[in-house]
This record gives sequence, C-alpha cells and structure tokens, in this order.
Amino acid sequence: MNRKILSRTGDQKGSTLVFVIIGMVVVAVLAAGLFSMTSTSAFNQAEAQKDTKAYYISESCLRIAASEYKVAANKNTRLAGLHNQALTMPNNQGSCTMQIYPYWFYATTAHAANSASITLYLPGAVPPIDEHGSVPITLPANANLKMKGSSGAVAVFSSATTGSFNAANGGTAVTFNLSTPFANALVAGDEFYLGYNYTSTQATPPNSGGNLILNVAVTDINDLTAKMFPPKKGSIFIENSSNISQYSYDERIINTVASPHTVTLTNIQPIPGAPMPVFPVAVNNTPVYMAKSMGLRATSNYGD
Repeated sequence: MNRKILSRTGDQKGSTLVFVIIGMVVVAVLAAGLFSMTSTSAFNQAEAQKDTKAYYISESCLRIAASEYKVAANKNTRLAGLHNQALTMPNNQGSCTMQIYPYWFYATTAHAANSASITLYLPGAVPPIDEHGSVPITLPANANLKMKGSSGAVAVFSSATTGSFNAANGGTAVTFNLSTPFANALVAGDEFYLGYNYTSTQATPPNSGGNLILNVAVTDINDLTAKMFPPKKGSIFIENSSNISQYSYDERIINTVASPHTVTLTNIQPIPGAPMPVFPVAVNNTPVYMAKSMGLRATSNYGD
C-alpha cells in the first residue's frame, strides 16, 4: 500500500514537471512574438523617419536651386551648373542630386542675321515627356522659335538635333535648321521660346478655370506638338497681333482617340493684367508658346 502511495506521488511530480515545461515554452513563444512585434514597430518607425527626412532633404534641394537661380548674375549658366550637382547637407545629414528641365533656350554665342542654322542651349537637360518618366521630348518639325523681348522676331525651324548635356558648355546643345531664319543678328544671352501654330474647335477663349483644347496636326503622327507642353503646372503665352497673354494650367492631357488628336490644358488661369486675345480660332493658326517653365527633380539620400 505504501508503494502505491509513493507511486502516485511520483506520477503527480512528473505531471507537474510536464506542465512547467509547457508553460515555459508558451512564455518563451509569447516573449519571442512580443520581441518581434516590438522590433518590427521600431524598424518601421525608423524607416518612416528616414523617408520624412529624405523628403525634406529633397525639398531643401529645390529651394536651393530656386534661390541660386534668383541671385545668379548669369541665370542660365548657373542652372546648367546645378543639373546633376550633388549637394551635401550640413553635418553630413544626407545628400541630394538635382535634375533641371527647362522649357526655354538661350544663345551662348552670337549668330549672324539670316543664319540658316543656329545652336542654342537648354540650361539643363531635355524635359521628359511624362512627369515621372525618363524619355525626353522630341522637338517637332516646322515649329517656332520666338526671341524674348523682340516683337515679331520669330523663326521657323524645319528640324532640330539635340546633343548631350555638358555643364561647361552651358547645358544641352540643340541645333536648329531654320526654314525661316531670324532677320536680325543674335547675341550671347538672347533667350528663345518654343511654340507652334495650333488650331482649335473652341469658339471662344476658356474662362478662368476652364480647359483649353488644341488640335494636333494630322501630319504630327507622334503627337510631338502635344508632348512638348509641360505635363503638369506649366505656363504658356499666346500671341495675337500685338497682344501677348500669359496663362498657367494644371495638367496636360493628350487624347489620341479623337480625330484629330487633341491636347487639353486644364484649369487655365490668365495672368492678371495680360490682354485676352481672340483665341482660339478655327480658320487661322494661332501661335502658342511654352513660357519660361522649368521642371525640377531631386533625389535624396539619408541613412543606409
């Protein structure tokens, strides 16, 4: 009888030991899970902080570019120097690289009057077709070049050849073969705007907040005259007789289903004080030019 009692006592101790081991395993699993959750939360928070700091570093780059452009004596060459330039933040708190995409050209050297070919420069890289894309625009044939501040000084180019970016030379070289050349000589520093003679089916100009719809010429099978508008937050100016009106818009939308294809500039906002031209017209072609717009990108690095 005593043996049975001892045997039962031994069974109870063995059972207790099994439950203790199971309990330890459960606690260990819970602790491991808690550690994993805590580590993941801390890691996610650290990554979120890095993303935020990287964003502000990129924004700082854009502000630096804007401020340096404003104070530069030669704004175009300074812009070209900023393109692809790496900037290090104070105390080595990250770095950033800027890309400059201007929508105007400038002369670095003089050109004689009635020159059949001229080389101008973009003070940066050729703008991409899309906001986040990398494919650059192709300049259309039979488009216009208008000289800044010179009434009526417009040339028509039959073709344009784009070179590679070189900051020391002043940016990206573009050689224009002119079918209708400039009657006057060009001097270094002259600026030029890209334009085209568009038609539209709109009977009256859009009111503030409306959309401007332009036809793409049927001969422009690649929609180059539509793609050359800045994809977002662009600006244009329209010339009608002696009146020049400036506008901003929110987005460029290309419709390749319509016949002919169209390009729509949304939320047109006229610049205060500029005259409203009689635009658009269905019979005559009306020149529309890319105003002095610029696209900026900044790539930042912070942490590992």
